[in-house]
Amino acid sequence: MKLNLSDRISAVLDAQLIGDGHYMTPVPGLILMRSYGRMPPQHMLYRPTLCIVAQGAKEIMVADQTLRYGDGQTLVVTVEAPVLSQLVEASAANPYIGAILELDLGVIRDVVTRLGDVAVTGPSGFGFEVQDLDAQITGSLQRLLDLIGEPRGVDILYPSIMREIAYWLVRSPAGRNVARMVIPDGQPHRIAQAMSHLRDHFDSPVDVKALARSVGMSPSSFHQHFRALTAMSPLQYQKHFRLLEARRRMVSDGDQASAAAVAVGYESVSQFSREYARMFGAPPRRETRRALKAGARPAGGATSSDGARAAF
Repeated sequence: MKLNLSDRISAVLDAQLIGDGHYMTPVPGLILMRSYGRMPPQHMLYRPTLCIVAQGAKEIMVADQTLRYGDGQTLVVTVEAPVLSQLVEASAANPYIGAILELDLGVIRDVVTRLGDVAVTGPSGFGFEVQDLDAQITGSLQRLLDLIGEPRGVDILYPSIMREIAYWLVRSPAGRNVARMVIPDGQPHRIAQAMSHLRDHFDSPVDVKALARSVGMSPSSFHQHFRALTAMSPLQYQKHFRLLEARRRMVSDGDQASAAAVAVGYESVSQFSREYARMFGAPPRRETRRALKAGARPAGGATSSDGARAAF
């Protein structure tokens, strides 16, 4: 099954004359990827998705948590969070082959509501979970690949195939986290609302206690559930977004470090430079030159720090 999926993805990429790179398919939220070499670690923004490896392996680090997944496995992402991502197995003889499929939260919510018996109690689980691809989800993925050659069938068949995927995903080992993601007024849903505020206002000071109250949680419970989902505190989460946006401004827009620092909410350029160097491994000017020289190629499971869509 794993080899068949790898062959199917390769055949689609070959038909699009894509050797080493990614393909944003006409199927909503489905991106295919092939790489003939390992890639260096890059800071990425992951959104709720299935990150699928058909061949090869990759590794992500979320705060102090490291996850590795390879052939025939998927990373189930149920939270929007910054990560450090890299390919760890890819070569000319055995390229990395994978896909990313954005999760349709509306479909998942409808499936969870219809099932009615999904266990969602207990503490929040980590928003990143590795599991093996089962035959049901693999079959659904292959049917999505079939739609690439039948563009007129996308609008007709895509919703039902996504419903299949949502059903089997909710019934999978990661199902509890997937269901919690869409349950109204559940703790993960409330944390997601707070995350949205932090992302939308990353350039402004944040009162964590007030933010907790705004989503109907006590400060202690808010901190506990936030860290359980993301392995970081709310302030660390906001800082990651500030630095990712600052890097995008410098790499894509040509901003100077001082201008980028002020734009994302830093009052001290020296503090910005220190925190930037800790996150990206070099001071802003040097790291920006390196990124521009390398072409700032994305290498992750959602959106890269330069704003591009990634493919695995």
